[in-house]
Amino acid sequence: MNFYYAFIVCVTYLTQVSQCERLHGQIYSSIEGSAACFRRLNGTHQMGCSSSDGGAVGIVQMIKDVEDAQWIIKNSTSGPYIAVVSTSLFQSVINMLIDDPSNVAGVLLYDNATMRPSSFSQESKCPNEYSAAPGSTCSSSGDTVWNTKGTGLLRKDIPFPIFFVPDSKADEIDKIEKCYNRYNLDKNNQVGVPLCSVQLHSFMYAAVNSAVCLRRSASSAFLTPTKVCDPLGDYNVYYSLFPRAQENETDRKPVTFVTARIDSASLFDGVAPGTASSVVGMVTLISTAATLSKMIPVADEKLYANNILWTLFNGESFDYIGSQRVAYDISRGSWPPVNPLSLSDIKLHVEIGQLGGSLDLFKDNVTWPLYAFTGNMLAEEIIEFLNDMTQTGNLTVSPILTSNLPPSSLHSFKRILNVTDMPELLLVDHRETFANMYYESALDMSDTIDYVYHNLTVGTNGEFIPTSDLLSKGNMTDKEPQVKISRVANALAQTLYKRVTGIPFVGVVDTSAHMVDEMLQCFLQTPSCRLLRAADFMSADHNTADRPASLYVGVATWASTPAVYAGHLLALLTGVHLGSNKTVCDELSEPGFSYYYLRGWNNTGVCVQTTMNFSQAVSPAFIKSDYDFTSNEFSTWTESVWQTMWARVFVTAGGSGAKLAGVTGALATIIAAFITYWLSVNSAVIFATSLDAPNPILRTVNC
Repeated sequence: MNFYYAFIVCVTYLTQVSQCERLHGQIYSSIEGSAACFRRLNGTHQMGCSSSDGGAVGIVQMIKDVEDAQWIIKNSTSGPYIAVVSTSLFQSVINMLIDDPSNVAGVLLYDNATMRPSSFSQESKCPNEYSAAPGSTCSSSGDTVWNTKGTGLLRKDIPFPIFFVPDSKADEIDKIEKCYNRYNLDKNNQVGVPLCSVQLHSFMYAAVNSAVCLRRSASSAFLTPTKVCDPLGDYNVYYSLFPRAQENETDRKPVTFVTARIDSASLFDGVAPGTASSVVGMVTLISTAATLSKMIPVADEKLYANNILWTLFNGESFDYIGSQRVAYDISRGSWPPVNPLSLSDIKLHVEIGQLGGSLDLFKDNVTWPLYAFTGNMLAEEIIEFLNDMTQTGNLTVSPILTSNLPPSSLHSFKRILNVTDMPELLLVDHRETFANMYYESALDMSDTIDYVYHNLTVGTNGEFIPTSDLLSKGNMTDKEPQVKISRVANALAQTLYKRVTGIPFVGVVDTSAHMVDEMLQCFLQTPSCRLLRAADFMSADHNTADRPASLYVGVATWASTPAVYAGHLLALLTGVHLGSNKTVCDELSEPGFSYYYLRGWNNTGVCVQTTMNFSQAVSPAFIKSDYDFTSNEFSTWTESVWQTMWARVFVTAGGSGAKLAGVTGALATIIAAFITYWLSVNSAVIFATSLDAPNPILRTVNC
């Protein structure tokens, strides 16, 4: 019998739960695919967004023009409101809402590819302004700026949550707009009626600044495992043409230092495509390294007295985290960990900076103009390098002599290492101001460089179709970005070949536009691509995501996928492929080399011998125990901890229903109080007992 009652109770409970879940589903509709603005902090300020612990709830107001935003602030009849606004209007109304947020619960931003703005950048006008080297004249409050379209929103403390819905989730905005049109169109009569509303939940635990949040995290460790924030950071990737570990003081090869950046940024979690901000430069570096490794095999290292050291920096968007760490470690004689580099070893530093911003401007041209910022010194090495690059690649590379250098890792080396006489060169495709109108934003996507994936077959051993064949067969045209990027990489490879060998290359050099095409697809469209599948660990499940990996640096507790992807691609495309199986490969060891067992082109596994390795990209501020977070010496960025972020749409009840519920509740309370009083007064009659009975019992009352 007890089992029977327990069964009935369980069935009843489950029925009630399922009914509650169905009711919840009928009331709320999740906004799928949205990404939230979150909170970051530095040594002095907090920036970004946060909702309250319970989320921000507001009535939907579709923003079709600036007047709609002004109505929320000045003339609205109810509220607070969630402003639903497209990217084309966002920059026109956001400051208005931030300056007067009393009736603003949040903002739901959506992208519409058919009405995309001509510019969209939430970065400041002078990115990394406070980590610039001496000689920089860029000032966000002055006339000299790099990012003319920058709004600085990435560096502001925003008083309400902002969520972003990509164009691929346009149906979610259609759902909200239908709800709005049904309930909210009459702006003058929104009191006491059901209204379409949205709830945004993105509560952030951290506040004030990095020093405070780290102190709170340390103190909370004694009471609860919950952290408040984490330092931003990741891993840098480095690779040398020849192994450096076997060198000694007498036969150290001077190096040409070739660098680029991995990361990008935006306001929103998981949305940092970085096409022209970082991807084109990174792909150019990897393509150049792959080409040069074929021109000069690692086995020829004893034939030459010079070396190339390639490095991809991570965290450059946030005061040059990666390059600051490398410069700091070089100053301590500890980078790379094996056979550390000294400043005197670097004979030329070539930074592949921001490329791709002007590709769309010159889409009808065979080439697009490049510029080389060189500081105030046009050294002999720089003149020779630019001459060789121009002649070998049939490119236009114009030198610009100025101490006001664009944002780049060169600033870290100048500040930390006091570099004054080392030849440095920054290769970009802009002059006084950025050509990239979507710098560090959610809209810096593949279409900003007119990229279209061709999906050509890669050979079973990783053979790419030569660019000349692609052009002759009509697979590509010489005006496409893949071909233009491959020509820049080709020219760089030939120029670096001459720096290593001392003589021009004789023969055919081909940085295949096919390889560039595949690489761009991996970083701009999906990590479920041929190149990254071949470069993945054999024992790992390959990433099958249908959208590009975010290039945001993330927190220092684990490696981000872009850094791993970039490192493995360098290993796959530049390393020596051995015939060893996984067991043998894992046991191989030779000074200066690492061994990776990757899937390979046939997905059957390949042992790769490479000089590629990873090093920490964590600011020196977080490894110095006595660091002053207000000194502005190093990057101090942290990211708040959060639990879940979500958004949903629903219809709030009208005021009449709430009033009826209130009146009904009051009446029920009065009636219950009267009955309780009456029972108390008449308890002797209702609950009378027979005292003469041996076992007194209550008198039976027929109710």
